[in-house]
Amino acid sequence: EIFLPELMKAGIVVKAVQQQALEPAIRGHSAESSSLGTIVIGTCQGDIHDIGKNMVALMLQVNGFQVIDLGTNISPRAFIDAAKREQADIIALSSLLTPSMPYIKDVIGLLNGFGLRDQFLVVAGGAPVTREWAQSIGADGFGEDAVEAVEVCRKLMAERRGKKA
Repeated sequence: EIFLPELMKAGIVVKAVQQQALEPAIRGHSAESSSLGTIVIGTCQGDIHDIGKNMVALMLQVNGFQVIDLGTNISPRAFIDAAKREQADIIALSSLLTPSMPYIKDVIGLLNGFGLRDQFLVVAGGAPVTREWAQSIGADGFGEDAVEAVEVCRKLMAERRGKKA
């Protein structure tokens, strides 16, 4: 068990290590190798929690994905606009608060409405999100934690590239 103040301090330390050590190393390495794909990630509208999202973003980066972190309290339309602008492969949505979960469904609904659903893979995660719920709203993947999120994104990208080949 860990208390909230310690968890928040740990999140600050992880973010500092990411910004000061890992991101410069990743940038240097990414010039030498190709990305596994581009992922737009953020915490859904109505939610300002970012420790879990930051851990997932970091794990995706160190595993070879280009990650565009939109931050917190991101509207469904902003996710889609960023995904289009960045030519993302995956939209990764985080929700720690139950009231922000419907915005994950709204992203998928807007993608369908705009005729863009086939263009982007959608992955959902966060404490209240379950695999069953993610499947029921039409998400392509679900990550229980940062490690599973990386595995899911790798699998989805391999499947996508296999279909294109």
